[in-house]
Amino acid sequence: MEEKVVYDFDTPISRLGTYAEKYDARERFFGKADVEPFWVADMDLPSPAFLTEQLRERIGHPMYGYTEQYDEVFESIQWWMQHEHQAAVDPAWISLSPSVVTTISLAIQSFTQEGESVAVLSPVYGPFFSCTKFNKRKVADIPLKVENGKFEIDFQSLENALAQPEVKLMLMCNPQNPGGRAWSFQCLEKVVELCLKHQVILLSDEIHCDIVYAPATHQSVLNIPAADEISVVAHSIGKTFNTSGLQSSFTFIKNSQLRSKFRLAQNRAHAGDINLFGKVALSAVLSPAGSEFKKQLVVYLQENTRQVCERLQQIEGLGVMQPEATFLVWSDFRAFGDWQTVFKKLIHEANVALSGGTFFGPAGEGWFRVNCAHPRSQLLPAVERMVSVF
Repeated sequence: MEEKVVYDFDTPISRLGTYAEKYDARERFFGKADVEPFWVADMDLPSPAFLTEQLRERIGHPMYGYTEQYDEVFESIQWWMQHEHQAAVDPAWISLSPSVVTTISLAIQSFTQEGESVAVLSPVYGPFFSCTKFNKRKVADIPLKVENGKFEIDFQSLENALAQPEVKLMLMCNPQNPGGRAWSFQCLEKVVELCLKHQVILLSDEIHCDIVYAPATHQSVLNIPAADEISVVAHSIGKTFNTSGLQSSFTFIKNSQLRSKFRLAQNRAHAGDINLFGKVALSAVLSPAGSEFKKQLVVYLQENTRQVCERLQQIEGLGVMQPEATFLVWSDFRAFGDWQTVFKKLIHEANVALSGGTFFGPAGEGWFRVNCAHPRSQLLPAVERMVSVF
C-alpha cells in the first residue's frame, strides 16, 4: 500500500533572489524594502514536490521548442472539474490562456465595443476595473452590501445596472476576492436570471474555487444550465498550486458562437496557448495527487484564516470578514483614520505590507486585505504586531 504524502506548510522557504513580486516590489510600492509582505495573492507555501519532479524531468530534455496542445492537458482539466467540482465539461469548450486576467481582457474585447459598459460587483480584484478602462469601456460599478459580516449582492441595484442598454458584459468573482464569499447556487441563479433577462454575457472568474472552507461549497456557473448560452468561466492552477509564474489558465465556453468570438480575439492577440512548462504543470497537478495536496492545503489555510480573524477581531473598531473561501482576510480599518494614515502605520509601526482597499475600487477605500497563505511562524507574529499597533 502506497504511503500517503504529508505536506509540510510550516517550514519557511526564502523567496529572496527569485524575483518574486511580493518581495522585490516592496521598495517600489511601500517605500521600504524590509517590510514583511502579506499583499500579493500568491502563497509563501511550496508547490507540491511531485510537480517539481515532473518539471525537472521535462527540463532534462535539452530542447524547449514549440509544443502542441496535447490531449493529456485537456483530459486533466476535464477530470479535475468533474472530480473536484462535479462539473461535466467537454474538452471542446476549453481554451488555454496565459492568465485569467488575459481572459478577462479578451472577453471585454470579444463581447463589447468601445464606449460600452462592463458591470462589476465591488470591491473586487483590481483588473476588473483596469482591463475595462484600458480597453476604452466604462465600468458600471455595483457596490456589494455588508450584512452580518459578509458580502451580499444588492439585486435591485444589479438589475438597474444590467438594464442599461450600454451594459453588455458582467464580470463576477466566484468565490469573491477580496471578501472570501463563496456565492450560493441560489445567488448565482439570480445573477444568471438577470443577465439573461437583459441579454448580458456573464464572465465568472473562478480562480479561487479550489480553496473553499466547509461547510461552504463552491458553486460553479458551469453547473447552472440557464447559464450555458451566456457564460464564460475562467480558472487557473495559479492559486491552488502556487504556480502563477507558470501562467497556466483555462477557460470554459459552452456556447459555440461565444466561443468562436473569444477564440478570434485570442488569435488576434496570439494569446490562445500557454508555455511548455505550463502544460506540464496542468497535467501534473490536475490529478489524484493534486487532489490530495489540495485537501491538506485547504485544512492548513482554513486554520490560518481562522486564527488571523480571531486575533484581528480583538481590535476594537476593526471589522473583519471571516472568509468562506480564498486565503484572504478583508479588514475594515476605517475607524482608525483615512487610508493613507493606516497605510503608514501598517508599514512603519507594524512592519506589515497589505493590499490597500483602493486597488479593489472606490468601495474598498479604508479596507485592507491580509494574505494568510504563509507559514504560521511568519504570519501570526505579523498579526500580533498589527494588534499591538491598533
